[in-house]
Amino acid sequence: SKPVVQVKEPEQPVVETEQTQLDMPEVPQWRMVGELYRSYIIVEEGDNAFLIDKHAAHERIIFNRLMKERKTEVQPLLVSVPVVLTKEEYDAVTENTELLNEAGFEIEDFGNSTVVVRALPTYLTKENIPMLISEIANSIITSHAVSTEREENLFHTVACKAAIKAGSRTERAEML
Repeated sequence: SKPVVQVKEPEQPVVETEQTQLDMPEVPQWRMVGELYRSYIIVEEGDNAFLIDKHAAHERIIFNRLMKERKTEVQPLLVSVPVVLTKEEYDAVTENTELLNEAGFEIEDFGNSTVVVRALPTYLTKENIPMLISEIANSIITSHAVSTEREENLFHTVACKAAIKAGSRTERAEML
């Protein structure tokens, strides 16, 4: 016969809030319990349990590192990739090469609305470089802000593209 499991209803209603920052103690007192739907890391601390969105957490780690270091490591491409952009995207990229360089990109103007990508930040995979450059150009275009905010927006885009995707398999050591 199967054991009977009683589930106790919480005394107070569960309130869901979006947490933008997780204040962790110097020496974490939490324990990783597992992973849910390949999207969330489950941790417990005493009587509390937390679901951590692994994509958002990884994106924040990369973004913080980019903002702190202001220059990221570069991985040269074995074969340079030409990317044809719209006129607006092309202008955004060619007018912001120094900003892109700080973010770890080596991009050269090839003329005729084309740029050549020679290197990427080590955080990024070499998959679909044309789409990546187009998205980064659009990030620059939509950021009509001062250069500091443009840099932040660019770093957000890079961090988002580099972060672990929800649904991807993650090893336990990576979650720690």
